[in-house]
Amino acid sequence: MIEFRMLGTLHLTDAAGHEVKRLLTRSRRLALLAYLAASTPRRFHRRDSLLALFWPELDQEHARAALRQALHVLRGALGSDVVITRGDEEIGLDFGRLWCDVVAFDDAVAARQLSAALDCYKGDLLDGFFISGAGEFDGWTASARAYWRP
Repeated sequence: MIEFRMLGTLHLTDAAGHEVKRLLTRSRRLALLAYLAASTPRRFHRRDSLLALFWPELDQEHARAALRQALHVLRGALGSDVVITRGDEEIGLDFGRLWCDVVAFDDAVAARQLSAALDCYKGDLLDGFFISGAGEFDGWTASARAYWRP
C-alpha cells in the first residue's frame, strides 16, 4: 500500500516501500496529491476548482493541460488506479490503495481513539511546505494546519 505522511515531515512511499522522490521534489504535484488526500469532506473534486486552486495564473486551456500533466505524473509514480475519476470532470483518490496519516488521524478521532490519533500526529500539516503563486492553496493549508493541530 502507498503511504503518504503529511503531519510533520513529508514522506511518500510506493507500494514496495520505496520513497517516491520524483513527487517529493515537485511542489505543485505534491500539493495536488496532498489536497486530494487531506481536504474534507473526502470526496471527488471538480477539475475547475482544482485549476483555480493550483494554476490561477494560467488561462483555462493551459491550466487544464497542467492538471492533465500533473495527474499523468501522479499516476505514473503511484499507479494508475490510485488517482481516480468520476466522469470527465471529477478527480479523487482511492483510499483503499493509499494510506494517509491525515485520514488515519481523522478516523481515530472519530472513533475516540485519541492515543491512535496522537500516534499519527508528528507535527503540523505540510510543515514548511509552500508553493508560489497559489494563494488559495496557501489559505487552505493555513486553515487545515489549524484544524489538525491538537
